[in-house]
Amino acid sequence: MAYDIPSAYDIPSLETVRSTPPLRDALPGARLPYALEHGEGHRFDLGRALVTVIARPEDTGGAFWAAWVLGGRDVATPCISHADPQFLYVTEGRLLLRLAGATRILVPGDSATIPAGSPAALRLLSHRTRFLAVLGGASTFGLVPALGLATERRMYDLHAADVSAARAGELAARFGIAVHELPDVDAAAAEAIEEPAAPSSLATALPAEAQPYVLEAGEGEHLESLDQLNTFLARARHTGGSFFAVHTSGGRSPYIPRHFHRLHTENFLCLQGRILLHAGGQEIALHPGDFLHAPAGTIHSFSFAAHHTQMLGILTTDVFEPFFDWMNRPTDAPVHQEIGDRAFPAEAFGRVQAELDVEVVGPPPGV
Repeated sequence: MAYDIPSAYDIPSLETVRSTPPLRDALPGARLPYALEHGEGHRFDLGRALVTVIARPEDTGGAFWAAWVLGGRDVATPCISHADPQFLYVTEGRLLLRLAGATRILVPGDSATIPAGSPAALRLLSHRTRFLAVLGGASTFGLVPALGLATERRMYDLHAADVSAARAGELAARFGIAVHELPDVDAAAAEAIEEPAAPSSLATALPAEAQPYVLEAGEGEHLESLDQLNTFLARARHTGGSFFAVHTSGGRSPYIPRHFHRLHTENFLCLQGRILLHAGGQEIALHPGDFLHAPAGTIHSFSFAAHHTQMLGILTTDVFEPFFDWMNRPTDAPVHQEIGDRAFPAEAFGRVQAELDVEVVGPPPGV
């Protein structure tokens, strides 16, 4: 499948977005709301890896692109650096990451944030390793459809030939990707790696400035409000201001008031449990792996519909980041606490409405 980078992106008016119900299980080709069940999207075979694109630059107005990567044991990438910042989140298997002079093995719930220009290499260590990759901007996306083969399959091809290193190197420079020299680590050597003490370049907490870092599951900057825990996995300062990532966990919760944003996009990914999203006048249930894109203008609300629900939020740009600081309290707790009803932070929400990009249009759905 040939992919031509659009010279301009279709960014509909806020009124058009508000009146457009989410497209189901397809990419819209314009910055409009849509929802994808896990496994849906544009799928490409890259050797023994299946890349499922769930957001293209033309679907996000050039703000970011995102894809699931699913592959088998010993699939590896060369050491490369991207012109776009990256965020990786592992959901299955084991992923070896070589980054900033250190080697780490990531397991489900672990994440990595890689600023633009930082060399990194990956090797999949399980027969079924899956991770989400989010990249700010649009410059690097074209490599996936240029190098991969469009497919209808939803599992990687066990017998596929590896992608030609020469072909990959030939195409990389066209899409802002540089290849770096780095000694290879085979699967046997990877299994022998003992988790090293992380040097300062690989943090277990959010660093003060943009640098490569890895977070183990449950680590990050924790903030609590009511009966939910919001954890920053990446702040905008780590991605050049292009996006930030928040992990939210909690029990069953009611819908929040219906609202929309004029300046930023919210993306909801269900990791565990069940999320109910009311978007564009429709109620959509998200189960693990399901994704919903709510661009600026989308009237929406959400609730957690199952105990122990976990959600990954990717928000772009950084305009809404203070919301989580103002509406929550810092905590050292790595999991949400079932403390019961707490007072709604009305004063903080008044500040949010006055100073941030949110417009409430009505009560929660059904009220």
